[in-house]
Amino acid sequence: MNRHEARRVPATARRARREQRLQRRYRRERAFKGLCLASVLLASAFLLLMLGSLLHHGAAALTRLPLDGVAAVERTLNTAFFTNGDAREPQFAGIRAALAGSVLMLLITLAVAFPIGLAAAVYLEEFAPRRAWTRFLELSVNNLAAMPSLVFGLLGLVMLIDWFGLPRSVPLVGGLVLALLTLPVIVISSRSAIRAVPESIREASLGLGASRVQMVSQHVLPQAMPGIVSGTIIGLSRSLGETAPLLLLGMAAFTANPPQGVMDPASALPVQIYRWATSPEAAFAERASAAILVLLALLLLINLLAAMIRRSVEK
Repeated sequence: MNRHEARRVPATARRARREQRLQRRYRRERAFKGLCLASVLLASAFLLLMLGSLLHHGAAALTRLPLDGVAAVERTLNTAFFTNGDAREPQFAGIRAALAGSVLMLLITLAVAFPIGLAAAVYLEEFAPRRAWTRFLELSVNNLAAMPSLVFGLLGLVMLIDWFGLPRSVPLVGGLVLALLTLPVIVISSRSAIRAVPESIREASLGLGASRVQMVSQHVLPQAMPGIVSGTIIGLSRSLGETAPLLLLGMAAFTANPPQGVMDPASALPVQIYRWATSPEAAFAERASAAILVLLALLLLINLLAAMIRRSVEK
């Protein structure tokens, strides 16, 4: 319809058409919001169903009856589940050894992946020349972040165990493999946080006579540290729940005692859950559900700690 034809249409008809278009737009918007809300409710329903099933099956392992054998309502926390190591009998099995192995590997992962990842992010974002090999490095880091964890397990099996002769099922090997798994996540998140720092801060620092190293260390990194901490915690949370690479490293073996060092045989909490879940005895399935609840609680605690650290760094 051209302008001359539009003038011939009465104003009331044009208003009616405009109202119809607005009504169709509002209906589509309401339908889209309803679809998004239904998706959120469906995901929440699956999550609540999973948590309810875990609580139902894991309550027997996390609680116990008092010695006088009174009603089940008066159950108390089963501390033996947290203080005992793995055992052949389900009633004596606990997560102490697996939890100690997971914490030890997590510390090794943090000590190796964080400084290397942060240094790589700073170099790629602030000092690396924009050339073909730099773009190749960036593409390689992005591809490694999307790589299946099983590939890192095979890499650790070939390099650390076959080439360097390190023993299987030790926290040092597991921590190094998890550090390789976490490293791309830290690099990508740190680069994003550094890139988000306003360019005016860099220009003001260089304009006042600071070197590029001083500009990065005293102005850019403090501004980007909240994002860097968040990305590091996300990477550590992912490594805490990994199972496949640790299975390739031989950490599925029976370990009743917690490791005393990085070269002692150890297991991990996800591997312990896998062993109990695949056991033919039903009582071990209850232990697996209880261990999953403990793992979820650890992940929640780590994320709360990340939020607290981020808030304190922002201040």
